[in-house]
Amino acid sequence: MHITVDTHGLLGALLTFIIAWVITSIPVWIASKAFSKDSSFGRALLATLMAYIVFSILVFIFTFIGLPLIGVIVGFIGILAVLKSVFDTGWLGALGIAILAVIVYIIIAFILALLGIAVIHLL
Repeated sequence: MHITVDTHGLLGALLTFIIAWVITSIPVWIASKAFSKDSSFGRALLATLMAYIVFSILVFIFTFIGLPLIGVIVGFIGILAVLKSVFDTGWLGALGIAILAVIVYIIIAFILALLGIAVIHLL
């Protein structure tokens, strides 16, 4: 039995993940500047990666026990906890970063769409 790994598919998936990760981190970085003195692009990259991991784990656990909606709610609180920790802000600051990041992302996606570049399908 011979096992092969499609490196082109794996490389493409990794490249897509990295591009989506960077694109998602830009609005978080911009939003964090309004709520934290500890804002940097590196912290935004860390925050988006950790938020994705925390959210995914929490949603998986709660979905596994039959409470998917509770999982999404607890996952959102997990995202806020990550933002709070990474950007050294309070809960309201973390909520502000989350809300403003979504608004900034929508604006960036709209501008890129006007230029003929679609980013929604990456996420």
